[in-house]
Amino acid sequence: MSFAQDVKRELASIVPAEEHCRRAQLSGLLFAAGTFEIASGGHYTVRVSSRLPAVARSALLLLRTMGAHAELRTADTPPAGLRYEVVLGDDPRHLQVLNEVGVLSDSFQVRIGVPVRIVVRHCCRVAFVRGAFLGCGSISPPGSAVHAEFTFESSELAEECRHLLGRLGLDFHVALRDRNAACYTKRGETAADLLAVLGAYSARLTWEEHLVFGEVRGRANRLANCDQANAGRAATAALRQTETIRRLMADEGWAVVPAALRSAAALRLEHPYLSLPELAAKARPPLTKSALNHRLRRLEALAAETGGARAKTGHRRLAN
Repeated sequence: MSFAQDVKRELASIVPAEEHCRRAQLSGLLFAAGTFEIASGGHYTVRVSSRLPAVARSALLLLRTMGAHAELRTADTPPAGLRYEVVLGDDPRHLQVLNEVGVLSDSFQVRIGVPVRIVVRHCCRVAFVRGAFLGCGSISPPGSAVHAEFTFESSELAEECRHLLGRLGLDFHVALRDRNAACYTKRGETAADLLAVLGAYSARLTWEEHLVFGEVRGRANRLANCDQANAGRAATAALRQTETIRRLMADEGWAVVPAALRSAAALRLEHPYLSLPELAAKARPPLTKSALNHRLRRLEALAAETGGARAKTGHRRLAN
């Protein structure tokens, strides 16, 4: 099962305690997933269609709390596959409920936009958006490229949804497509906040766990890469030092090199693969990393001086 379906199952289990919030949640679900049909003679049929039985059960429960008993049907048609349909007819109580949730006007005309009177309260705005997500929402799984979206058939509904989300502190955008309009975000923080605002706390926790895991994994990779780079630099330095020391030891001036430097040189030749801290710990008495590094640098400086002196002598001989 997808992460988006898990989110919808969690949200479908939420039944607001207040009647006005239940009305707003049902309104959002109907506007997002409802199909309104008007037959000859002015007969109404409203269908709420979803692939998830949990969403259908939520719609039935919300309708039942308002005294409307709808019909549940299943439809298996390609390419959509098996879907669950909650069907409302033109029963007087059904028409009254549709009017109460803002789908029908007082003159029983179908509304296109979000009913303002339904989303006056903050809690009702949250409930309306929750119902809309149940009807037409989707969200990418944590760990993948972030994309949270409400897909509407009309650009007007997408814009109004964006406005509602903005009033909840969630910054979404609208994109027009050939057959629908998307109200979406690609920001991880906004998508995570959407889950929390709608009440999908378990899904939000899963999101955060993946986020933390990703950060830890990224940090571990960075540290591993850093360690690998440090090891490479240490190996290169150790090779350079051993070659330098061998050149110095072959020089006639090696006998006058201070004993402390000769000791450091012998230590490096004996342990050519150890890092500076490990090498310093091998010294007797033990040295600090800084002290050993200073002595090895002194040896490299002496080697450079010796090499320079030889080059000058060579030039003089050639000149003669």
